[in-house]
Amino acid sequence: MSTLSENLQREGGNTFPMENVQGRQIESEQTADLTINDTDNVDGKIIREDIELPQDFKGNLAFVLYNVFTSKECEDYIAQTEVMGYEETLVNVGGGRQVKMTGVRKSSRCIWDTVEEAYRIWERIKSYVPEMWRDRKVLGLNERLRFLRYDPGDYFQTHLDGAYVRDNGERSYITVQVYLNQGFKGGSTTFMSYSCENKVELVPKTGSVLVFQHDIMHEGSRLEEGRKYTIRPDVMYSAKKTET
Repeated sequence: MSTLSENLQREGGNTFPMENVQGRQIESEQTADLTINDTDNVDGKIIREDIELPQDFKGNLAFVLYNVFTSKECEDYIAQTEVMGYEETLVNVGGGRQVKMTGVRKSSRCIWDTVEEAYRIWERIKSYVPEMWRDRKVLGLNERLRFLRYDPGDYFQTHLDGAYVRDNGERSYITVQVYLNQGFKGGSTTFMSYSCENKVELVPKTGSVLVFQHDIMHEGSRLEEGRKYTIRPDVMYSAKKTET
């Protein structure tokens, strides 16, 4: 079994997951013709719930928003990405290389480069996201939407999320996870202490959105039954600090 240290790489004194992706390293895919129709018919008022993180991460940003997307919208995302097709999720090992590492991560993904859909998601959640982060101004979501599909036995071992970096220096600091379905067994997003002894489990709900800063230890717990779908964009911030 892989150890935590084997699953993470060190860079500049900070810990990043080996799947860290830079925007400049991956070619775009032409999928602009697939666009989900906008709708104001959400299931109910958006509700924010802060997450009580393990002691090692107390005070860090982590919350979930409920009722962000309707069940129909989520079903449409699932249906359209199934048409586009899913492939095995690989792990980025640097130098533009991606390899299969099922000891770290096992799932399928569909990459959809779409400014329009990223903007649409952002419009739903932007009022809840910090306008400033480390003296940098928020810009919105990155244009690379990673749709993830988990089948029984799939997982993503304990890790910290890496940054999405554009060529102009704009980068992400905050993770967004959109849950497209529920009713499966296992497959929770689980936050944990550095020792992995203290855990806080979040059970996905259809149409909900999880938001948290990249540098919080967590895992995609093993899926036992059913199939799980999520979307993984990131919140982008300016390259230059804003003078106060």
